[in-house]
Amino acid sequence: MESLKIAILLVLGLVYVRLTSRAARSALLQGPFFPSHTWRWPETLLTTGVVVFFLLMAIPSFTAPPVRIDLKAVESALGLYGSIILFVVGFLVFRNVNPIEAFGLRWRSWPQGIVAVTITLALVLPAIYAAQWVGYFLCGPETDPQPIVSFLIEHQSLRDRLSVVLIAVVAAPLAEELIFRGCLYGILRQIGGRLLAIAVSSLLFALIHGHAPSLAGLMILSVGLSLLYEKTGSLWAPILLHAAFNGLSIYGTLQWPDLMK
Repeated sequence: MESLKIAILLVLGLVYVRLTSRAARSALLQGPFFPSHTWRWPETLLTTGVVVFFLLMAIPSFTAPPVRIDLKAVESALGLYGSIILFVVGFLVFRNVNPIEAFGLRWRSWPQGIVAVTITLALVLPAIYAAQWVGYFLCGPETDPQPIVSFLIEHQSLRDRLSVVLIAVVAAPLAEELIFRGCLYGILRQIGGRLLAIAVSSLLFALIHGHAPSLAGLMILSVGLSLLYEKTGSLWAPILLHAAFNGLSIYGTLQWPDLMK
C-alpha cells in the first residue's frame, strides 16, 4: 500500500513538472506581446534606488529577531507603498514615459488574461508551499512567521484586518509589481535577456521580504509573475496574480492560524 502511494505521488509529480515546463515554454514564446518600451538611464537609476531602499529595510530581518508590528506600522507601510507608487509614476510621466504603453496597461484581452492568471496560480501554489515547508524545516520549527502574519493572527478587529487586506491585496501588489516586474524586469530584460531578468528580479523580490524560510517560495512566485507578464504582455496580470496569492494567504491565516505559523 505504501509503495502504491509513492508511485501515485511520483506520477502526479511528473505530470506537474510536465505541465509547468510546458506553461513556462509557452510564456517565453509570447515575445511579440511584451511591451516594447526602451528604458533609459534615469529610469534605471530610479529603479535601482527604490530596490536598494527595499533591501536596506529588509536585510536586518535576516539577522535580528522579527519585530512585532502594530496597526500604526501597518498603516505607515500602506502610506509608504502609496507614496512609492505616486513617486515612480510621477517620475515616469515627467520623463515622458507613458505608463499605459510601457506596462501594457491597455489590456484588451481580459477574459483570456483572467484564465492565464488562474492557471498560473494553480501551477505555482504547490511549488510555493512545498518550498516554504522545506524552508521552515531547514530554519527550524521555532522560526517565526512573517510579522504581518503574526499581526493578522493576533489582532482580530475589523480595522486591523481591513488594513492588512488593503496592504496585502491592493498596495503591495501594485507597488511591488510596478517596481519589480514593470521597471526592474523590463530593464534587466532589455540589458541581458529574459532568463537573466527572471533570475535577478526573482532573487531581489524574495530578499526584500526579509524572511529566510519564505525565500525559495517567493522566488518561485516571482518566476510565475514574470512568466505571466511575458505571456500576457500586461502588468495587470502579475498584479492580479500577486493580489490573489496574498488574498489566499490571508484566508489561510484566518482559517488555519496554527498551520500558517
